[in-house]
Amino acid sequence: MSELSVKITKKLYRLRAVFFYAPIKAAWIFLPAVSILIAPALLFSQKSEGTVHLMFAGDVTLANHFEQNVGYDFSYPFQFLNWFGQADITMVNLENPLTRRGKPVEKPFTFRAMPEYVHLLQAGGIDIVTLANNHIYDFGKEGLYDTIRILDKGKIKHVGAGINLAAARKPVIFVKKGIRLAYLAYYGLGRHSDSHPATEDSAGTALRCLNYIADDIARVRDSVDVIIINFHWGIEKQNYPGADQLAFAHAVIDAGADFIIGHHPHVLQGIEKYKGKLIAYSLGNFIFGGNSRRYEYSAVLEIVLKTQDINKYKIRIHPIEIKNWQPVLASPPVRKKVLEDLKTYSSVFRATFKLIAK
Repeated sequence: MSELSVKITKKLYRLRAVFFYAPIKAAWIFLPAVSILIAPALLFSQKSEGTVHLMFAGDVTLANHFEQNVGYDFSYPFQFLNWFGQADITMVNLENPLTRRGKPVEKPFTFRAMPEYVHLLQAGGIDIVTLANNHIYDFGKEGLYDTIRILDKGKIKHVGAGINLAAARKPVIFVKKGIRLAYLAYYGLGRHSDSHPATEDSAGTALRCLNYIADDIARVRDSVDVIIINFHWGIEKQNYPGADQLAFAHAVIDAGADFIIGHHPHVLQGIEKYKGKLIAYSLGNFIFGGNSRRYEYSAVLEIVLKTQDINKYKIRIHPIEIKNWQPVLASPPVRKKVLEDLKTYSSVFRATFKLIAK
């Protein structure tokens, strides 16, 4: 590429791949995310040794309709989203066991995906998954054990479920460019009949208990720079979290968490700023084969930390369209719709962003 082309490309990036900057003590400014025309090559053009990029997407279920339509094409989901796995750490909510064993538990919907789909996760550049959800135990302990074994073999980290309570609550710690980051995950919808919470001597998920979470945060707070908490919570198809969720999230931030990422409603919810920390209550679906819908829209959240000052960070919202269980960057009209929706959903919080659409 010529020097002139580089200059033009960088100028286009500044004009169209704008972001909002979130210093802890400043107002949040939110601008449209990158255009589909230039995003794949340029999303990380400003990535440097001085920044750590964290990527978060929503619910991933590689079962049922997804498996029936995609089969063994492991590259299919990320064919037009190759930038997704270029972050320093990329995370999703894996909402099915990877197994051919076990018997389905008694519940209305059960999911499982072929073990080979670990290669699909690898192809997407996914570094870590949360297993703290209401479907990871759909095929009993055999399904959970297989999932853990397969993820370990595939070198994909996992949090939020394990062979016992201690394993389910164990953090995953990454070190990126001198920054130490701890990931934790918990499940709790207000009912626990379908969650199979782990106990001291039995497998399951880490229950969303404030005492557990506060203890887990305290255990790592002095040894890491950033703590990221994942919650599987809320009510399906609702775009606003409940008052109990707000109170719980605030208590977890007060206990020492830096970022909270939510899943389960299958739709987007607002993003709150509380004491300078970020709470994304729901990131919606990402690749959800549990339903037959061939089209929906959602968003990917990117957090960019400065290695010299982790109290300042950039946040990018990447609106996406999901067509036949394949995410792509959203077209301009859909991108505008996603940003308008997020502005509406975030307006209920005491502190949020000043949204500027251009």
